[in-house]
Amino acid sequence: MSSSKGSSDLVTIAIADSTRIHTQLLAEAMRNDHGLQVVASASNSADLLAAVTRVPIDVAVVSYCLDDRPGRGTEVLREMRALRSHIKGVILLDSSRPEDILDCFRSGAKGIFCKNERLESLSKCIRTVHEGQTWARSAELDLALEALATSPVVRATSQMGLELLTARERQVIESLAAGMTNCEIAESLGLSRHTIKNYLFHIFDKLGVSSRTELLYLTMNSQHWTQGCSCGEQDRFSGVLEAAEAGLVSAQLRLAQQYSSSNGHAPDPVSAYMWYLRAESSVASLRSQIEDGKNNLAQMMSPQQLADAENKFAGKSKAARKQSAFTVAEQGPASKSAARYAGK
Repeated sequence: MSSSKGSSDLVTIAIADSTRIHTQLLAEAMRNDHGLQVVASASNSADLLAAVTRVPIDVAVVSYCLDDRPGRGTEVLREMRALRSHIKGVILLDSSRPEDILDCFRSGAKGIFCKNERLESLSKCIRTVHEGQTWARSAELDLALEALATSPVVRATSQMGLELLTARERQVIESLAAGMTNCEIAESLGLSRHTIKNYLFHIFDKLGVSSRTELLYLTMNSQHWTQGCSCGEQDRFSGVLEAAEAGLVSAQLRLAQQYSSSNGHAPDPVSAYMWYLRAESSVASLRSQIEDGKNNLAQMMSPQQLADAENKFAGKSKAARKQSAFTVAEQGPASKSAARYAGK
């Protein structure tokens, strides 16, 4: 599986399989192809999402079962694409159930690769997906088309469509809007995770949505969150929601503040507090990643390099403080008072 292409033609890939040993074996196999460059490998979603922010990735190869949860791989792919929309996804499947195949395509996956296929074919799959084409065996495509043909034809992409839902489906949506995972929803309702996943599958079909983000956006619309907003404002809200679900702290804080306010709608303190908790958790995770990154680099740097880095940071911080003070002076006395209150 060698390639004579130059380094500029390398396809950078991230690999995440269900176990550490499977991930390592898969990464080693892909490294045998000189046209592919494995820039990240992980056996859990947290490490994979962290890699997205650190290194450039062309194609993500993700197991359908991740974090010991079937279907978690498709959720992670959505989160990755929310962070880096150019990333193309390949989902590794253990089975060929129609609902799993549809779930993969709905998550934005451009390739479906069954784990019983030869690894040499995975290399070709990655290249095909990177070139903008779709990769799937005819059997998987037939199953997907059959599932689409037999799925409910009712579509309701507006708030009125919520009237089509059963009482249990409404409970699932309410739990999802509160920030609960499939596992947490299953536990709270006394159901299995597989049952919750089936509920979501039917909800998506009834409402004509293809992702959790679209579902939450539609639900919030029904609660008059965007009543009276222009199309542009609704688009921005949708973007904030996607970024918040993907773990962006600033977006999570913005949603918490929006839920807390009473500007044109009733405040929702429960959802506001939940988003503050999500932001707090994201910050803790980022701090851990920052500390690990600093410690790893410090071990490779000389004392002089460390001192240079500290001095460079101090210089930029001083310049930022000067710019902030200048901006406050331009804005007038009220802003100066606010700045003093904030400790600037």
